[in-house]
Amino acid sequence: MGKGKSRAVLRRGLVFGLRAGAIPSGAGAVLWVTVMATRLTGGPGGSTLEDPVLAAVAVLGSLAVGVLIGAVIGVVLAYAPLRLVSSGPLRALVCFVLAGTLAFGEVVVMAEADGGPAMLLATLLAMPVVGVVTAARSQDIAAARIGPGGRHLGPADTYLK
Repeated sequence: MGKGKSRAVLRRGLVFGLRAGAIPSGAGAVLWVTVMATRLTGGPGGSTLEDPVLAAVAVLGSLAVGVLIGAVIGVVLAYAPLRLVSSGPLRALVCFVLAGTLAFGEVVVMAEADGGPAMLLATLLAMPVVGVVTAARSQDIAAARIGPGGRHLGPADTYLK
């Protein structure tokens, strides 16, 4: 496999990871802004997200976990045997297991950000969802290596050069 195809798969994995990490990061940022706005208007206090350091850990940590998931998925799909990558069920299973396992990093981030038991439970329940979404997107991530229809690119295929 050429370096260009490997880089394309890695790039697609990282873009996927950025998008996946932006979802909890965005939710954490909105939650932090809401807590701060409530606090500034004289509302009830006591939220752990009032601390800017903990809020930054939640937002940036979530983004970092997403990037890590995308990078690992990209590396695996770029360098795994072509037989595994070309097989939809095997590729989806590998991506599901990896992403679901790496999503545990989000639990660590929420624990460090002192998100409370409800946030930890929600994060734990989201782990299989992350795995399913990653498995569903695995063909798009690996498309540079396996081709647009899921078939292996041969020497006659010149459209990705």
